[in-house]
Amino acid sequence: MATTKLEMPAGAHPTLDDGIGFVALVDRMLSDPALKVVNAARISYQKSKNEFGEADRKLAGFLWEHGHTSPYRHSYFTFHWKAPLFVFRQAFKYQIGSGWRKYEVDGEAVSLRVFDVLFDTDKGCSWNEISGRYVQWEPEFYVPARMRANPPHGNKQASIELSEDFDHEGERTRMIAECAESFRLYRERIERGVAKEIARMLLPQNVYTQAYWTVSLQGVMHFLEQRMKADAQLEIRRYAEAVWDLLREDLERLGIRRESLAQ
Repeated sequence: MATTKLEMPAGAHPTLDDGIGFVALVDRMLSDPALKVVNAARISYQKSKNEFGEADRKLAGFLWEHGHTSPYRHSYFTFHWKAPLFVFRQAFKYQIGSGWRKYEVDGEAVSLRVFDVLFDTDKGCSWNEISGRYVQWEPEFYVPARMRANPPHGNKQASIELSEDFDHEGERTRMIAECAESFRLYRERIERGVAKEIARMLLPQNVYTQAYWTVSLQGVMHFLEQRMKADAQLEIRRYAEAVWDLLREDLERLGIRRESLAQ
């Protein structure tokens, strides 16, 4: 059977305001993820339930609030993302989200990476992305409509929109021209016989790419807790909001509210 070019899947949630970026839920385990959480916990007492009720919602909340997160690692979801490279480089940190743990030795916190090597070689999360070694990039670039600046004080990671006095459209026009020029040079280098893996080196971080992300329910919640907050970068916050929208019903059954994640 012939393969087809990746397009925006049906049911995908648009993310950025350019009509290019999206998140789609490709696949999920058939069993009820909320019920699976509480049954995974109750197996400690050799018990299980067939239906999820209010008592189960309270139990799920207690488990999460007190760090008993292993029951949340039994349900998995596969997402299809189309995003700029710089967004993926932030999202890629959550490749290990399914194995999110804290460890102590003799009362002292120790490196997570050390224990990852010893105890968590299969972190239960997969990330596969389009390879610029094998395919030629499309001239698709994310350029914000409104420019932002770092605040003069406070959280250095945050950004605020520049005033109306700033030439937003002029800056955007310059960025678009710079992207077009970089892509022209990239394409010409390939035409001269240079390998794609080398030609791609000059492309900017706002070029669009695509990936599949398979992650546990725990990994999803860890991602949302960090990237739906007001001080997360605007662009990845839009992707977190799309993931929330796709799993809203499951998360709300577990007692998770959007407002609590966005604080």
